[in-house]
Amino acid sequence: MRGWIILWLALTLFSLGLVPLFDLDEAIYAQTAWEMLQSGNWVVPQANGIPFFEKPPLLYYVMDGAFLLFGHNSFAARLPSLFFTLLTLLLLVHAGRRLASARVGWLAALIFVSMLEVGLLAHAAILDAGLNLCVAATLLYWWLWLAEGKRRDLLLAACMMGLAVSVKGPVGVVVPLAIIGLELLVSGRLVATLKRIPWWPVALLFLATATPWYLMILWKNGPGFLWEFIMVHNIGRALHPMQGHGGRWYYYLVVMAVSVLPWLLLMPRLARAIVKREQRPLMRFLLLWVVLTVVIFSLAQTKLPHYISSIYPALALLLALAIGEQTRLARWEAWGTAALLLPVALLVALLPWLWPWLTPLAHHPRAVAVLAQRITPGWHNTLAAIPLLALLCWLPRSRAVGVLAGVGIMVQSALFFGVVPTASALMQGPKLAIARQIKQLPPSTPVLSYNLNAPSISFAAGRDYRIVLDRAGRAQIAAMQPPYALIMRSESRARFPSLQRITPLVDRGGYLLYLVQ
Repeated sequence: MRGWIILWLALTLFSLGLVPLFDLDEAIYAQTAWEMLQSGNWVVPQANGIPFFEKPPLLYYVMDGAFLLFGHNSFAARLPSLFFTLLTLLLLVHAGRRLASARVGWLAALIFVSMLEVGLLAHAAILDAGLNLCVAATLLYWWLWLAEGKRRDLLLAACMMGLAVSVKGPVGVVVPLAIIGLELLVSGRLVATLKRIPWWPVALLFLATATPWYLMILWKNGPGFLWEFIMVHNIGRALHPMQGHGGRWYYYLVVMAVSVLPWLLLMPRLARAIVKREQRPLMRFLLLWVVLTVVIFSLAQTKLPHYISSIYPALALLLALAIGEQTRLARWEAWGTAALLLPVALLVALLPWLWPWLTPLAHHPRAVAVLAQRITPGWHNTLAAIPLLALLCWLPRSRAVGVLAGVGIMVQSALFFGVVPTASALMQGPKLAIARQIKQLPPSTPVLSYNLNAPSISFAAGRDYRIVLDRAGRAQIAAMQPPYALIMRSESRARFPSLQRITPLVDRGGYLLYLVQ
């Protein structure tokens, strides 16, 4: 098991900086952290010079530490997510050993890192790997306190819940408290447990880790910050789908089915284990953790796949408990997983040959513009898929749990070494071309972006741009004195007749860069 974990770590480290940051989330978090480091303003997060109040700054501080150590690049921006994922892995080893056995702890850690969604988040410069660590530590240390009565476990739980609030806001306390409260109600020990809690040290530790930045930002920006942070970016996301991120009631059921691969077909085994009496209180707690998290975010109107990612440590522990001392899969589990993932492996391997038949399927104008670039999948797709194909062929023969985890690790490897570089070249290539041109402009030349927020451009160029919107933006641009640079999407070109006489510095993949002199 440890060998597979070491392999996962090596592959993740090697692929972490393989491609530039993707817009929007990765790039805007990295740009905000970089501006914080450059300006020395550690209280008010800013992106392109504009206050960015969507999230607290704890991740930015960690990311800035990575920038200081490894430079201004995508590897450093993503490194905190890998760091938090590794800490979650170690937490599972520790908790699994104390709650069941050392084998359960290591197996839970291996299952965790081999899940598809966990691998994706370990490669992403976003907040969720950090939030997931804090939520998992809160809930597992709470349960360890209930099981063993050690005061330090409860204090650690309070501290980690406060850090969760410092990572992503109110969700860091709402979700853990909802899970804890429901479990106490179901078990019938709510009142007795509330009496056991040493409230003063617990409350002080929580407040000490949760509130410092909020107090500083209130002192510096006033109560107007609370409206934007709480009402718009937290309550608003729950009540209304923001930025087009909505979904039906079954949205997260589909997300879970894909995210837990390659362990999906072990769910019937898990269901059988849950109804048995072995480890029943612990499994009930972990199940409530999963179910209630999915229900809470299913009720919220804004939906994104990673919103429920705090469930994967619980699912990994559940699966490890269900597998127990067994080392082999059932025949149908092994054959079914191979049959499920074989088409994925073949698609990645054959992508260079399938590409001419796949690209005409795109009809949206922006997708057509992106695919019109002379970029095609290369031999690296086929090479990246070969280890996955080999393990899928071996899995039905060996039926080993470790081989199944290896399949999950190789799925991630095929994506990050095969598919993602091609996707990055198509999606981020035009923006990097714009960034290279902007870097060559004199610092005194203003850069404007019309109806386009692409922070990967400012991150790669090492300088800000000013976003202007719609009619007011066109008026501002018309009043500008040359020289200035203007970024826009291709469909916006018709709104600027005066630009028809100018050849753009960059015209690629649906993006334009003009230098107006």
